[in-house]
Amino acid sequence: MTVEPTPVTVFTGFLGAGKTTLLISLLKQLPKDYKVAILKNEYGDIKIDSALAAQSNGNLAGVTEMLNGCLCCVLTGQMRAAIIELQEKYHPDRILIETSGSAFPATISIQLRDLAKEFDDQASGQGIRLDGIINVIDVEHFMGYADTSKTAALQAQYTDLIVFNKWENVSERQFDIVWDRVNDLNTDTPKIKSNNGSISLEAILGIDSKLGLALLQAPRHQNSHDHAGHGHDSDEHVSEIETLTVKFPKKDLDGKELTPFFNYIEIAPKDEIYRMKFVVRLPGSALPAASKSDSSEPRTYILNWAFGRYEFTLISEEAAPALLDDYLAGIGTVMVGRGDGRRFRKRLSGILGDGVEVEL
Repeated sequence: MTVEPTPVTVFTGFLGAGKTTLLISLLKQLPKDYKVAILKNEYGDIKIDSALAAQSNGNLAGVTEMLNGCLCCVLTGQMRAAIIELQEKYHPDRILIETSGSAFPATISIQLRDLAKEFDDQASGQGIRLDGIINVIDVEHFMGYADTSKTAALQAQYTDLIVFNKWENVSERQFDIVWDRVNDLNTDTPKIKSNNGSISLEAILGIDSKLGLALLQAPRHQNSHDHAGHGHDSDEHVSEIETLTVKFPKKDLDGKELTPFFNYIEIAPKDEIYRMKFVVRLPGSALPAASKSDSSEPRTYILNWAFGRYEFTLISEEAAPALLDDYLAGIGTVMVGRGDGRRFRKRLSGILGDGVEVEL
């Protein structure tokens, strides 16, 4: 009996493009008998998004988060091990990979190619195939980083499908400017718009990646330089991002220790901070005004902040214990440009007050 290899779909996109939201929208559309495993890569050392994905679909087979580095350089060996573990443990119908915002997709494709050939050589019945690379573009902010980030340009060039996301709040003229800029980078790849952070299953599944086919036909020793048209300088790659970890000690149960931080996210410079992700536990009544609820009981929320916009997502009590220990009111990461980490560490330490740990 021939076992079909498990299709793998890779989501790329710069920090804050909306990859996680799009991925969750797909999970909600899945048939009940269709099992998906997710491999998520993030800078920083805190597992946050697993809880979001896990509570979005009861038939999600499993989630693995890879932290403290990028799949395309620092964590290359760990990605191989993680995919093998997902295959052996969950036997999914599909694997979805969400890369970090600074990942080079060509290098990840090479790794998947090599792992697919390894499975074939072993005749293990656990094969994989690259079904598609999906690049998510934040229309509202793309022009702000397209010319300064080599990574953003490479992601738009090496993809099977480009999804224009967060376009609803820009003018038709602004959208045309972004469309033209992306076309300059990649003329031939299909392009679609998201619908309020959602895309249809039909658009994403069954792409049969042309990039994946080219890799399978290439010599095994061939590297990403040959397919992407660009070298992969890991020093230059890593230099784009620095990550700060912030921990809020629990002083009481009313959430007041988080007030300075909530005041800060209202005015944080969106041209200097790429992304903030936090998990906090407090009464809903202590949240910022735009997100406040009448709840007086402590609940766990995930904060996503990107380019001056933010949202709090309530997490189920079943998932909450894995996100925060009993000694913290909140923990999360702040992502800034390379070279800005020390400056922001000093700034945040002064704003957030005594007892709050800010680590670089």
